[in-house]
Amino acid sequence: MSTPSVTRIHWQRWAAWGFCLLIFLAILADVMRSPKAHTTMPTYRFASTQWWQGQDPYTEDQHGGFLYFPQAAFLFTPFNVVPFLLGEFLWRAAVFGLFCYALVRLNDVFLSRDGVRSAKNFFFLALLAIPSSLASLRNAQFDLPLAALIVMSAAEIATSRWIAATVWLCLAVALKPLAAVPLLLFGAIYWKLIPRVIIGLLVVLALPFLHWSPAYVAHEYVRCFQTLMSASKGDEPKFSDLAALLSHIGINPSYELKTVVRVIFALVYLGLAWMGARRLGRVEAAWVIGALSADYLMLFNPRTETCSYVFLGPWVASLALFYAQQTGRKGLVWCLAFASLGLACDGFPKIGHVSVHDMTDRWLKPLIALLFLPVLIEFIFKQQKRPSNNNPSS
Repeated sequence: MSTPSVTRIHWQRWAAWGFCLLIFLAILADVMRSPKAHTTMPTYRFASTQWWQGQDPYTEDQHGGFLYFPQAAFLFTPFNVVPFLLGEFLWRAAVFGLFCYALVRLNDVFLSRDGVRSAKNFFFLALLAIPSSLASLRNAQFDLPLAALIVMSAAEIATSRWIAATVWLCLAVALKPLAAVPLLLFGAIYWKLIPRVIIGLLVVLALPFLHWSPAYVAHEYVRCFQTLMSASKGDEPKFSDLAALLSHIGINPSYELKTVVRVIFALVYLGLAWMGARRLGRVEAAWVIGALSADYLMLFNPRTETCSYVFLGPWVASLALFYAQQTGRKGLVWCLAFASLGLACDGFPKIGHVSVHDMTDRWLKPLIALLFLPVLIEFIFKQQKRPSNNNPSS
């Protein structure tokens, strides 16, 4: 009687990986067809080239150019020294592979029961979460590896692997400044991270000084700060955060008011994270803090792009599957499943002459993130702790 079960699990696991491979090959085919369309890699290449030549990679453009820490230019070097098309393939393979591995960890830690990893859950997790990554994968943005690293950090914290969590969080900060949000949120709740993160950030800070000109590196830190401050005051309604959603319905608060709201909600999310750590088991607490950090970034980062919602995809999808294992939550499961697919709306094909992307741009994804917040609040206050023997870290 056990053979059919083994065969079924084997099939589900391979079907999940087959789906991931199919998506990746479809993206590569599109890259081969139009290698210079829908890609941010020329910006990364330019920054990496400028970096090693001792030239300034930063620009005064608030909406484009290199808007990352110097470490990103340093870390991108292996993908810059190879031929153009090979670099396009290798970068996407590396970041998509990292994202798929993050889904494996999410399934193993959050969706497992009694230490049993479900191939069925991983199959549906891939089906629901991978679509949210399509835009970022096609554009080759840093958002995709950053989303993976946040998920992986939560998984390592859930299993008390503090050094691994620190490595992922510090690497995330090196890739993109936005990672400061999950790092601060996790650090505020899990004090064991703080000494490790301090050491990790010192290593990250020192990494660019492997450059041949330390004086140049010091100057680029100043230029990085100037550029990021300028970019933070960009034309927000062109992006896809909460301000863009409000702008879509004709509400345009002042920059000062939006700044105050962001600070207030940063405290609200911190309070929710603290409550989650107190009320939930170790696994659920780490999961909800990761989800809160992603949700905050989508709603309150003034430079949230439609591609950025890959941050939210794994959390929405995994919560749908988590509730699918419970009775009486069928309606919420379906809502979360459709929300997961809604995060891929910019990749939907046209219906006749109607573009789904144009119809949903700047309002649907922030609306999903906004509605996800009360779902997270309900999870924090109503979810029961798992028995300790069900905790993968025990």
